[in-house]
Amino acid sequence: MIKLQQVTKENFYACLELEREEWFFVGDSYAVLANAYLYRESSLAYAIYLDETIIGMVILDEKGTEGVYEFTDLFIADDYKGKGHAAETVEVILNHFKQKGAKAVQIQVNKENTVAIHVYKKCGFEEDGTVPWNKEFLFMKKKFA
Repeated sequence: MIKLQQVTKENFYACLELEREEWFFVGDSYAVLANAYLYRESSLAYAIYLDETIIGMVILDEKGTEGVYEFTDLFIADDYKGKGHAAETVEVILNHFKQKGAKAVQIQVNKENTVAIHVYKKCGFEEDGTVPWNKEFLFMKKKFA
């Protein structure tokens, strides 16, 4: 079962050990943690656990704007890719934001990241235009009823 746990001093080094051969679309663990630090006023880094094993990371916007929340830098370590864990993680993230009263969840995804786009569409996200500051990225949004 997938669960999220905030990155703390207790699991920090285990997060740094996550192995990823290719990180063209999302940075390695160090980059994700640095990004979370930069946006620490509104966002937190979370370790993605499969039972008791850390298998990935994600950054969640914990404040939202007008009921719209975001997440970034979702990745699953190489040994766990292709097993449905990304889609299950997205569902856990969506439930996390629903509990906060989210009206919608928005993400940015590189147009060439077809695997991520497929996962997000499978989870109910729809394309919502091009990111104005980087034409290589799409906005995708999932609205809640």
